[in-house]
Amino acid sequence: MRTRVRQLTVHTKRAFAIARSSDDTFGRVVFEIEEDGFAGRGEAAPSGRYDQDAVGVADALENVEVRDPWDIEGTLRLNAGLPPSALGALDNALHDLAARRLGVPVYRMLGLGKPEPVSAYTLGIADRKTTVADAERLRSYPILKVKIGGWEDVETLRAVREVSGADLWVDANEAFSLEEAVELARGLRGMVGMIEQPVPASAGPEALRAVTEAAHPVPVIADESAENARDVPRLAGCVSGVNVKLAKCGGIREALEMVHAARAHGMRLMLGCMVETSLGISAAAHVSGLFDFVDLDGAMLLADDPFAGLVYDDGRILLPDTPGLGVEPR
Repeated sequence: MRTRVRQLTVHTKRAFAIARSSDDTFGRVVFEIEEDGFAGRGEAAPSGRYDQDAVGVADALENVEVRDPWDIEGTLRLNAGLPPSALGALDNALHDLAARRLGVPVYRMLGLGKPEPVSAYTLGIADRKTTVADAERLRSYPILKVKIGGWEDVETLRAVREVSGADLWVDANEAFSLEEAVELARGLRGMVGMIEQPVPASAGPEALRAVTEAAHPVPVIADESAENARDVPRLAGCVSGVNVKLAKCGGIREALEMVHAARAHGMRLMLGCMVETSLGISAAAHVSGLFDFVDLDGAMLLADDPFAGLVYDDGRILLPDTPGLGVEPR
């Protein structure tokens, strides 16, 4: 058995801006495990929001211990101290390897039907003219997610609504105070189909409850407030649902735990991503059939996706029938 860790840098087609940052270059880490002529790969997409970077994650993955690659649960427990994005890379690589050896796609190995997710396409924060032009260019996409960081961006959102017939979601990435978020939620009723993380996670569940009540019947989804399954119970009754990201929670296994926890509390589910390559997106896409909202556009935003296999068709993600995650290095 052999493992390998590789850092890579990917670039978005243009700067991708959210409420707290703007970048066009992203460091990613690929973990590979090979045995008996089969290789499984997983991607780590570290984020400074969670105090992780590519160098630290790569160093952590160099010290991974794998005794039995078939024992996915045991291997994840053995390496539980890894940063979540690194644990996600290990988890996804183990699933990829096992499914390749079995000759089936990962979703089949998990006992799921073949998913055919339709993803939102995200419009990062930009000037109004640029954002409206993007919305017009993307008329064939059924769902647009608009990033906002202040009231000027809300006006841009209104301008997008005037030119686009797409279902609109809005993501504030913790940008608003409680009072502002309540006002925002009331103003967006009838305009958007979902509001994501309008207040800082540090504001606590009760702040989210107030926003959720103000937004009704528009669902409010917790993202930064919901890192893993342990966060779900305290959010029950305070938000409509939670946003699950494999890079945030630690891979496919932990994502499934979040699914079960959320459904047990009667909550809705969103499947999100970082700015990831098709390798990271494919891992999430294999479990996407379990979710109500899908936002897996990370690779669609890239100018230089280093993996191939997935097909992106106006927001629809088409998975191949090949074994494993279904992607290969270009």
